[in-house]
Amino acid sequence: MKTCAVFCVFVALALGSPVPPNTERCNCSTAARFLLSNLSHIMQKDGKIGNRDLFAGFNCTDLEAQMIPHTLTASVCQPSASDYKASCSSHRSSSFSETECLTNIRADLRYYDVMLNWYLNSYKPSETDLSPVKTATKALMDCLDKNFEAADGEFPQWHIWSGSSFTDRLSLCKTLKGFRIRAITVNRALGYIGSGEHKK
Repeated sequence: MKTCAVFCVFVALALGSPVPPNTERCNCSTAARFLLSNLSHIMQKDGKIGNRDLFAGFNCTDLEAQMIPHTLTASVCQPSASDYKASCSSHRSSSFSETECLTNIRADLRYYDVMLNWYLNSYKPSETDLSPVKTATKALMDCLDKNFEAADGEFPQWHIWSGSSFTDRLSLCKTLKGFRIRAITVNRALGYIGSGEHKK
């Protein structure tokens, strides 16, 4: 537990987030950081065809990130402006809703979990590369279910697959880049929730 607390302080400082004092919820910050680390690692693939990399034949870093269009995580998980002494136009002016934020985070994770399952079932050679991300996604989903009140919800299906291996790998690259950006937001949001600032 002591290690978890120290780790959370490090994560919060690195991400510019409040330090969470609640060590039970700290476990979810650890899981979120693990997910971000795995996503960052897979984005470093160099695309060498000879190595049969996940992104062989194109440079994934040159492609634009593709974000989920139907969740509001980026906006609803921003701290309210009243929690900061300095005024910042990027912060929400309304009060922060932990439930709304966590509901959207769960919707994101459910979507990406389904997306990864589909890809792994369709393209087995990618299992080695994607399995750590899949495992980390599931671990964060389980942690949220264990440490926070359940919040179910449906979201529209977002079809990104064409059935062509090369085109689907392009879509996967752009989607994983979007997932990494969302994972950064999730890390910050969980750090903020763990700090308890929104309840003061």
